[in-house]
Amino acid sequence: MRYKSICAISVVSLAFLLGNAALGQQRAQGQRGRGAGGGEGAAAPDAPANKTAFWPNDDIQNRWKDNEAKKTINSRLFNGPYNISTNVRIVLPDDPPLTHETTADLWITTAGTATAETDGELIDNNGQKVIRNGVRRAVHPGDVLYVPPGVPHHFVDPSGFRAFLVRFDTLQDPHLSARRTAPAVVEGGGGRGAAAVPEAPANKTSFWASDDIQNRWKNNEAKKVANSRLFNAPYSASANVRIVLPDDPPLIHEDGTADLWIITAGTATAETDGQMEGKTMRNGTRRPVQTGDILYVPPGVPHHFVDVNGFRALLVRFATN
Repeated sequence: MRYKSICAISVVSLAFLLGNAALGQQRAQGQRGRGAGGGEGAAAPDAPANKTAFWPNDDIQNRWKDNEAKKTINSRLFNGPYNISTNVRIVLPDDPPLTHETTADLWITTAGTATAETDGELIDNNGQKVIRNGVRRAVHPGDVLYVPPGVPHHFVDPSGFRAFLVRFDTLQDPHLSARRTAPAVVEGGGGRGAAAVPEAPANKTSFWASDDIQNRWKNNEAKKVANSRLFNAPYSASANVRIVLPDDPPLIHEDGTADLWIITAGTATAETDGQMEGKTMRNGTRRPVQTGDILYVPPGVPHHFVDVNGFRALLVRFATN
């Protein structure tokens, strides 16, 4: 009898432990996939930890077309640590307003138009989520919208609307292990163009019109300044309007920050991976990059652009530890 009792207790304990493990895994997966909405595409790979990942423009365009054909709002390129993800996104007419507990959204509009309804208060109106006292603004190709955690956001009246959606933590997720705050990194080739920039607001959206973004690129090119930063956010997150100067050396980030390069104009040759020897790279991988391509560079991986010709990019940086 005693033997049977011990067995029963062991079985119950094992079931409890397995249940807790499954719950933890579900929470982690739920956090990483949060905000996908109705119509999330197939499971995406995890971001590589020790080498770059690359998506050519043709792949991105096909993902948007597939989303539109199947009425699937999202195609995820990759999942990263701590709720980081990059998504190829459309908006369906009946998509509801959303808020996110810990993650911020960076919307980069690439095609079409819509009306962004943000801020205000998310309320229940006869079983339907609506935003009360929100801010409405028209969005067009090239516009950039930043939405902090906890802030309602929504797009209405979409017409051919396509966007990149980059999601990353700016608050500690209670379901994930504690993380350190890496120091802010000055981007721009040895500090060039490192003018003071605002901190990302914690309780309201920020918006940069395409005209502003274009003027920043033109100013960078005229003054030979590599970088114009839009904002700094917690955990070393930042968004940057970027060119590459001919003498920019290879870089490697040892502080846990990853780079996401979204090429918006021109061409270059990306030299990545390999090993750093002083200020030079050895045994790297070379690939041509052009408008619409996306390159992800994990922490600790050397990266460099050469043979630049009218090269412009949006550079999103975020911590991965």
